Amino acid sequence: MRSAGLRGSGLQSTGLRFLLPYMRPYRGHLIRGTVYAILGAGASAFSPTVLGWAVDELNTAERENRLVRLDVLALYALGLLGLAGLLALFRYLLRMLTGEIAAGVSYQMSRDLFNKLLLFSRASMQEYGVGDLLSRATSDFIYIWRFYSAGFQMSMHALLLLLIGTALMAWSNLLLAGLVLVMLTVSLTAQFRLSRALEGLFTGVQREMGVLSAFTQEHLASARMLAVYNQEAPAVATFRHTTDRYTRRNLDFLLRSAVISPLPALFVRLAQALVLLVGGTLIIQDRLTLGQYTTFVVYLGLLNSAAMQLSGAYERLLQGSAAAGRIGEILHRGTRVSDAPDAGEPPLTGTLRFEGVGVREGRHWVLRQIDVEVPAGTTLGIVGATGAGKSTLLGLVGRIRDPDEGRVTIDGHDVRRITLAALRRAVVYVPQETLLFSMPLRDNITLGLDGVPDERVQAAARVARLTGDLTQLPRGLDTIVGERGASLSGGQKQRTAIARAIVRDPRILLMDDSLSAVDTETAAGIIAELRAGAANTRLIVSQRLAAVRDAEQIIVLDEGRIVERGTHASLLQDDGLYAAMYRREAQQAADELDEDRAAADD
Repeated sequence: MRSAGLRGSGLQSTGLRFLLPYMRPYRGHLIRGTVYAILGAGASAFSPTVLGWAVDELNTAERENRLVRLDVLALYALGLLGLAGLLALFRYLLRMLTGEIAAGVSYQMSRDLFNKLLLFSRASMQEYGVGDLLSRATSDFIYIWRFYSAGFQMSMHALLLLLIGTALMAWSNLLLAGLVLVMLTVSLTAQFRLSRALEGLFTGVQREMGVLSAFTQEHLASARMLAVYNQEAPAVATFRHTTDRYTRRNLDFLLRSAVISPLPALFVRLAQALVLLVGGTLIIQDRLTLGQYTTFVVYLGLLNSAAMQLSGAYERLLQGSAAAGRIGEILHRGTRVSDAPDAGEPPLTGTLRFEGVGVREGRHWVLRQIDVEVPAGTTLGIVGATGAGKSTLLGLVGRIRDPDEGRVTIDGHDVRRITLAALRRAVVYVPQETLLFSMPLRDNITLGLDGVPDERVQAAARVARLTGDLTQLPRGLDTIVGERGASLSGGQKQRTAIARAIVRDPRILLMDDSLSAVDTETAAGIIAELRAGAANTRLIVSQRLAAVRDAEQIIVLDEGRIVERGTHASLLQDDGLYAAMYRREAQQAADELDEDRAAADD
């Protein structure tokens, strides 16, 4: 699994730069948000000034030995209430606006991430691991959401409050304002410099979360196997070790963060001490009124709150940047397969050609010098030992990957010049390992298609020999099959996958040993139905020669090369690899029959 890719990719320091393109549709929101923040911060910053005026009014009345007019005090009180109301209103509007930005950005990013993962090669999936990718697609988005919703709001309001509050303080008394500004500058500078170290720590926390997610996903999927081999205790011990490592990383991050978070309050307390000392001296010298002094004391409380908010916003900024870097690492990863600039959507009938095709993994050639033509409406059988390159050959047709030499054409069109959408409408792949979803059997068959007529679904189920199984299911096609098709047998899962392919009416059907769990008689019936026209052109990979014996053409792969080709009869006559495989299979079937007879006699 990938462990240090983020730092190696250089995206850690550019996470915010990666986020900025997603803000372009929300430029209007930013302008409105700035207006809301200015008005809200202005209302908050002006409140201490109004309070100072009220204190000076009371103080002046006491000095002049006169009664304070109640209507004047009421006016000040209404002013403070009005400013509080404006603050609440504009804070609410700003929060709603930033929440809308957070929802929109997170939604678009998650769509881009999901689309990217759909194009990931098998090697890339194995490099990262499902658990790590799930962590990036879930917990990392939480921190991006927090940055845009709470962090954006907090930073805009706090920054403007600091600017407006400092300006009003300077208007009241330049000396005290200067002292407070120096203390705040030192405080914020110290926080920002110390907080930079938190980004790397947080990246480590998220990386450990990915490891923990990967471990959990892998072991939950293998729960039965662990029980069979009595591995529950070792798995629990390893899980505890993995959890402890994540906990230590998280505690390290939290402890260092806790050291930084009290800094604003500390510096504000120092500023209060200075204001008390210097302000009291100025009052004695009659250079500062009691109201102005009160204004400064209240401002210090507001600025303390603003500095704390700015510190929290900066922490969210670092977390969001680290999370965006982890997601950006996936989004910026190149894919082997994509649409060419000149790709089109030509009509396809299904004539397939492999012209000098070669596929290389590192220094090793998986396929080499593959030349074969499959006319439309015919079947090509592909056999060979494990690792001979059979599945790789099928993957080239649907562009799971592209060849390193040669080309694959359909009706004379290079598949690299056909859009992926058009190609994958025409080419349908049925793997050996079938993935079903926890939803009705009908929806598993029509997966991704809308408005499929019931008779078409029934016809696909008939070709796949599923019709007889429907009576055994509680609700027929409407039966929920459970996660990964848990309520179905292996053969039923494979036949469901075949029905899923047939209902799409593909031009080319690729079957990658997808009848391995189906009995020989049923498999023969499915092949016969397919040859009768359920798909135009068929490529069948199988370890059982009975599945390909009626194919118009059969090729035998060995170490990535075609070593034999012909029909079933001609290959038996050649007495090569195919004939040896056939004799071995026939002997195995005879041995199994003898065992069954012996068991029956006993």
